[in-house]
Amino acid sequence: MSGDNLAGLQVIQHDDTKNYKFYRISSKERVSGTPYDFKINIGNDTILDRITEIHLISVSVPNVFPNISSNIGNNNFVATATIAGAINFTVPTGFYTTAKLMAELQTQINAVIGPSTIAITQNSITDKIEYVITGAETIDFLSSASGNPMAPYIGILSDSGATGSYVSDATPALNGETMVYIHSSTLARNSTYLSSNTGTLIDVNGAFTIPINVAYGAYQTYQATELDRQVYGRFGTSIRNFNIVLRGNGGRLLTEITDNYETVITIKVFWHTE
Repeated sequence: MSGDNLAGLQVIQHDDTKNYKFYRISSKERVSGTPYDFKINIGNDTILDRITEIHLISVSVPNVFPNISSNIGNNNFVATATIAGAINFTVPTGFYTTAKLMAELQTQINAVIGPSTIAITQNSITDKIEYVITGAETIDFLSSASGNPMAPYIGILSDSGATGSYVSDATPALNGETMVYIHSSTLARNSTYLSSNTGTLIDVNGAFTIPINVAYGAYQTYQATELDRQVYGRFGTSIRNFNIVLRGNGGRLLTEITDNYETVITIKVFWHTE
């Protein structure tokens, strides 16, 4: 979609030029790729070969990102029981509230340590997670440094040692993805993202950052600001074809975005006259 005016959108002001058009980009209208890593063709108009600036107008992206998953690398719980031995299980991928995750952990730990039982609750004042074992069993609740990938997400920052009663070091951190990063090797100047695998900065081409603050399962609608722009210089660049890659916290690909969902990006492009 293009035109000289796009009703219903907040138009970003730009100097005194009137050489601009709006374009609507949809993941469902891609020419190749996946819903989270795709290529777009927006036409053959010659103005697209001399674009001097792009303003982001709006983005609609689905918040379908779990806070516990193998993609994040936090769905495995590991601890050591004095009698039963190793506790090592996988929590199904999903978006968990603290209460839902505590119930899942309690069920799976109890399946290992019987006839002893564990009760897992959240303190209503401190919000920390509390573990109380009934019976002869004791458990060493392990940190991530000792091989428990879930530990920092449920507030375990250091090994507890064998104990029948344990309170987490910190409150749970189950926010899930808080940002969607729109990357494009065509639209953006070079920037970086933090690798979730190595913890190092990796060079990529970043364009725009979209905060996620809606409930899981809802669409995040973002209205851009004056700062959401890319400037290419006097002679411009060509954007007839370009790629879009959607990344989350830590730079991971947002593979949860499937063809059941649509990401829509509206941009306003400016070009120089010949």
